Amino acid sequence: MCHIWHEALDQRQSVRILFIDYAKAFDHVDYGVMIRKLKDFRLHDILIRWFCSFLKDRQQRVVIGEHVSDWITLTGAMPQGSWLGPLTFLVLINDLTAACHVHKFVDDTTLSEVLRVDLCSQAECRRISTTSSVSQLLAS
Repeated sequence: MCHIWHEALDQRQSVRILFIDYAKAFDHVDYGVMIRKLKDFRLHDILIRWFCSFLKDRQQRVVIGEHVSDWITLTGAMPQGSWLGPLTFLVLINDLTAACHVHKFVDDTTLSEVLRVDLCSQAECRRISTTSSVSQLLAS
């Protein structure tokens, strides 16, 4: 990812980047969607059943000092700290595609594209930069 960006910048091109972080990603895993996507991968049925047993009837409770909550059954969250959690999320976003470079890492996705110099108006950028400097404005 960085190599593509550096190479473009070395060639005096521009790079447009969009960073996506899925909020509370592991808390919003829909089991039905997950199982459907695993089936779309044509995984052997025994693996899908094993994965279902990993998700099914999971319970949790909260302990704070001497106070203990009742057990609740989870219906749509991925166990935190599990080895399958990151893999599961990659399965969920596997079909995320775009007409540019797509880089996926667990619940973070980065879209980037290299813009040709003639596509990004250098004259317009210079005009904005000059106007900003004359007005003593610092663009960030």
